[in-house]
Amino acid sequence: MATEFTKFMEFPDFNTTAGWLWLVMVMGVANPRIHDLIQKFPDIRELYFAMQDPDNGFLKEKEYQKVKEISISRANQVAEACAGKEIGILPWSSPDYPVNLRMVYNPPVILFYKGCAELFRQTEILTVVGTRNPSDYSIYVGERLCYEIARQDVIIASGGALGLDSVAHHAAIRAGKPTIAVMGCGIDCDYPKGNRELREKILEEGILVTEYFPGTPAYGRNFPVRNRILAGIGKGVFLLEASEKSGAMITANSACEQGRMVFCIPPADIFQNRYSGQASLLRDGATPVFCLEDILSIRDEQIYETSGNQISGVSKEIPAPKSSQESQITPELNPAELEDFSDNSENSGNPDISGWMPQDVTPQQQKILAVLKDGGKNTNMLCQLTGLRFDDISSNLLEMELFGWIVYDGVDHCALSPDFK
Repeated sequence: MATEFTKFMEFPDFNTTAGWLWLVMVMGVANPRIHDLIQKFPDIRELYFAMQDPDNGFLKEKEYQKVKEISISRANQVAEACAGKEIGILPWSSPDYPVNLRMVYNPPVILFYKGCAELFRQTEILTVVGTRNPSDYSIYVGERLCYEIARQDVIIASGGALGLDSVAHHAAIRAGKPTIAVMGCGIDCDYPKGNRELREKILEEGILVTEYFPGTPAYGRNFPVRNRILAGIGKGVFLLEASEKSGAMITANSACEQGRMVFCIPPADIFQNRYSGQASLLRDGATPVFCLEDILSIRDEQIYETSGNQISGVSKEIPAPKSSQESQITPELNPAELEDFSDNSENSGNPDISGWMPQDVTPQQQKILAVLKDGGKNTNMLCQLTGLRFDDISSNLLEMELFGWIVYDGVDHCALSPDFK
């Protein structure tokens, strides 16, 4: 382990932001293992030096290998290049970190942003989600209600996508109010291409935010992970339109698990599958929205952090997934090119196999792996063949990818890893 003299000579002015960047570069974006480490060492400087010790006892072999491969200077390069591109970096330790977001399971350790950082201090935020191919009914109701909500100084947050995300953002802009777009890619990624003008308008008074490093493409697997931020950044989630197996439903279900309020527009037609998500949530107790007053109740909603989980943000009501056994791989960094900072995660793990199943596989993961043994599938096919919910499939696929059990051979098409077979 580094001596006090070595620490003083090499790092007399340890950069806290670079330290948090380094931690994510070593462990991988959205890896829940990070919060296990933060609970042991809340101070990033202390954690950084503890992780340098080969005998520390809390890192797995491949995690320690990443510690040796990635230097703090590489994290400093990322910070410097972001500054050159006017990309802000908000670490977990900052007092400006969004209050609502601290309370979700596995909150992002680093947020990259462009725009008005003051919005991070706001708590009166409502997340609006819905399909990318909405009905005229949902567009009309969404435009009208989101406009009225924004005029009441409730900040609209959404995912910046085409369809109802755009409806929500445009309504807030039309009301002359700021809006928040939570992206599932790097802050500098032109995605979706048809929404570049909208993003520019959002930046006039609002903010773009993501946990993904600049240059990270819009991989399909990023968005289910991103949705926990959408669900957590506001006091509630307002679902405009969604089928039962959709990304918008992942966000709504995540909000339910976090104890947030969930609102829904009543379906225009109870027999159409496009409204089945709303029907399901309303049946389970979501608040139907018929007018502005129905949704302004979020102002009276108080969000309390679960006692004893100030660091991790884990709610005792929400079971934490198993810790990742694999670190995501961070590519070599060129400070002149932000595109090289992308989190192009690859997994080279060889799971411990008993028969052909890993020893630590959960019942849900066993179902998914059994289906994938017959060939690659997309998420919707996995839902149909396993009987699992969309959000359960998505969260399990993320963990299994980190373990190195599966690989993606398309935007939303996964298969067993060649090493696993």
